[in-house]
Amino acid sequence: MSVDDLVRWNAKYAARSVPDEIVPDEWLQKQVASLPPGRALELIERERVTNFSGVPTMSRELLSHPDWATRDTSSMVGMAGGGAAVQPDLVGKIDKALDNGAPATGYGLTETHGIVTANAARLYLAKPESAGPIVPTLDAKLVDEEGNDLPAGPDVIGQLRVRGPIVIKGYLNRPEATADSIRDGWFNTGDVARIDDDGFVFIVDRAKDMVIRGGENISPREVEEFLYRHPSIQDVQVIGVPDPKYGEELCAWVICKPGATLDTESVRAFCAGQIAAYKIPRYFKFVDAFPMTVTGKVQKFVMREATALELGLTEARTA
Repeated sequence: MSVDDLVRWNAKYAARSVPDEIVPDEWLQKQVASLPPGRALELIERERVTNFSGVPTMSRELLSHPDWATRDTSSMVGMAGGGAAVQPDLVGKIDKALDNGAPATGYGLTETHGIVTANAARLYLAKPESAGPIVPTLDAKLVDEEGNDLPAGPDVIGQLRVRGPIVIKGYLNRPEATADSIRDGWFNTGDVARIDDDGFVFIVDRAKDMVIRGGENISPREVEEFLYRHPSIQDVQVIGVPDPKYGEELCAWVICKPGATLDTESVRAFCAGQIAAYKIPRYFKFVDAFPMTVTGKVQKFVMREATALELGLTEARTA
C-alpha cells in the first residue's frame, strides 16, 4: 500500500488543469479506476489524514461506506466539496460525521483561478444551500438574459458575472469565445444565482441545465436537493428531456442505497404534496452509476441523449 493509492482515487475527481501532453489522458484513466472508498478510509486512518477535498460524490461514498463506523477518522479536521453542487443534506451529514472537523465548500471556475466564493464551518451550517460570499479579490453582479444589470435583492435571480484581477483576460487564440464570455471586463460564469442581504451567493443552477416546462422555469438542482431527502436514495441527477406538449419534462436518474429498491410510483408518491406538481419528474431511471468524465463530473448531456433515445423522444439537447 502507498499514499499514491489515495492520490489515484482523488485523481478521479480532481479538476484537470494541465494539457494532455503533460499528463496523458490514458495515464489519468488508469489512475481513476483502482481505489474503492473502503481502501481510502484505510489510508485515512493509517496516514492520519487531516483534510479531505473532492466532489460531493466522494464524500457520500466515504460516509455511506460501512467501514466509516469502524475506521478511526478522528484526525480529520475538514471535509470540503467542490466541482459540483454540495447538497444541503450532505453538509449536515459531514458535520455529524466529523468529531473534530467541519464541512467546507467553494465555488469557482478555471477562468477565475478556481475560486469565486467560499463557505465553511458555522457559516456553512447556518446557510448550507449557499456557496458562500464572494472572495475579496472579485466583484460580482447579476444580469438578465440580455446582459442588463439587475437590482440588488435577496429574491432577485439572474446570471452571475464577476470581475477582478484573478479573472482571465481571454482564451488563447479564441477571440469569439473571449468576446462571448467577457464583456466590459465582466466574465459570464454561465450560472444562475441569487445573492442575499449578507452577500452570500446561492447558485440556482447552470443556465444550460435549467428546464422550461410549459413556460415554468425549473431548477433541476432544486428537485435533486428535495429527492435527497428520500431515505432510500443515495444519489440523484435531474435533467430535462423533450416533450411534445410542454416543451420539456423532468427525468430523474436515481442510484438507490445498498439493499434498497424503488420504483417510479413510490418516488412520485413521496414527492406528492411536498413539492409543486410540475416539479415532480415524469420519468425515473434507476441506475447503478451515472456517466462521468475522468475527473468525476456528471455528464448530463449524455444522460439527456440516452434518455431521449430510450424513450423515443426527439430534439434532445446536447451539452
